[in-house]
Amino acid sequence: MCSKRFGATFLACSPLKKSIYLLSSLLIVACQPSPPTSEPVTAENSETVKTPLLIGADSITMTPDHILSIKPTRYQPSLGLEGHIEPIKKVDFIAAQALTVEKVLVKKNQWVEKDTPLFIVRRQVTQIQQPANEAVVSTHSKDTVEATNKADVKSEQSVVKQTQASDNNSVINSAKQTEQAVKNEAKPEKSYNLITVRASFSGRVEKLYIKNEQKIEASQPLLNLSDETELHFIAALPIDAKSQISVGQTVNFTAEGLIDEFTGQVSKLTAAEQPKQLLVYVNVVDNEVSRHQIRPDMKVTGRVDYGQIEVGTFVPKRALHNVDLTVLHKPPYKPLRPLSANVWIIKQDQRLTRQSVEVIEYDPLTKQYLIAGISNDSLICLANLPVESEGKKAVVS
Repeated sequence: MCSKRFGATFLACSPLKKSIYLLSSLLIVACQPSPPTSEPVTAENSETVKTPLLIGADSITMTPDHILSIKPTRYQPSLGLEGHIEPIKKVDFIAAQALTVEKVLVKKNQWVEKDTPLFIVRRQVTQIQQPANEAVVSTHSKDTVEATNKADVKSEQSVVKQTQASDNNSVINSAKQTEQAVKNEAKPEKSYNLITVRASFSGRVEKLYIKNEQKIEASQPLLNLSDETELHFIAALPIDAKSQISVGQTVNFTAEGLIDEFTGQVSKLTAAEQPKQLLVYVNVVDNEVSRHQIRPDMKVTGRVDYGQIEVGTFVPKRALHNVDLTVLHKPPYKPLRPLSANVWIIKQDQRLTRQSVEVIEYDPLTKQYLIAGISNDSLICLANLPVESEGKKAVVS
């Protein structure tokens, strides 16, 4: 303790008191929390932040480096569509019963016009038992499966009708013969008739499974015909996407191995039961760009916009938890459907909450991820906190 009696000592104590007072002031200033940054933290900076967190029983103390303000960004919601290019008109001819190939009239990869004879088959007819209208060839297409002489093949109808006249006479005659056969205990006679199968549309013989004089078993494939001038692809979406997409919408898509972007249009929507999903048919718009590049069997990926403009925010990778972001790191940098992730946010009462969000897009320039599902009155916590942090108070120091 200094007194007037010891003047020298008093003079020496005065500077000491001033130093202690100044140091206290600096400590008070240093303890004031800094405002959170309003600019997105870059991925490079965010990955190098290693400031320790102080986790208490009811609070977590962190630095401003752990806090990110929400910066609203507008974006257009869209759905991803993926599929393989195939002809719109495509039909498989399959034997509905045992047959013999009389003659094959076309070759593989041959282009044929509508009503062109494709092949002739010979079937055995038991006059007592064989009905005139029994199926000979089944035609299987993508949308329908029919097994009838009338079938999808319109030209086949005329052939069957022409042969039906003799068939009907045989039936009438056989009816008379049956009575006599029953009386005489005679066995029914057998005969053969020839049926010419024709092309129901102009197209290319894509696959040819038969040859002359070949015996065919029931359900055996005969020939595949397709028209590669009209192409489409079919994509599967969750059934709840039905309200977000409609016939006529434009689809922009890319093809594997090609750099150009192509245009398509939604032509049909079909609900599938097993598994429960929505099938989206997209017709390729025929133009100079697509005509010379798009071919069957190509894998394509496209997007269709829906709804109104929405608002999201960009965040660095370390803000996102419980999500695999690998699929976003290659063009088009958007998932087929938004990815689900978790983000820690600080609400207005300063309490921490684990929030579910959707990851919409990746920006390869800033290495940031566009997310949706957070209100503008919150702050994002960039720290990877334990699950027990839910409800604790965030203290910025």
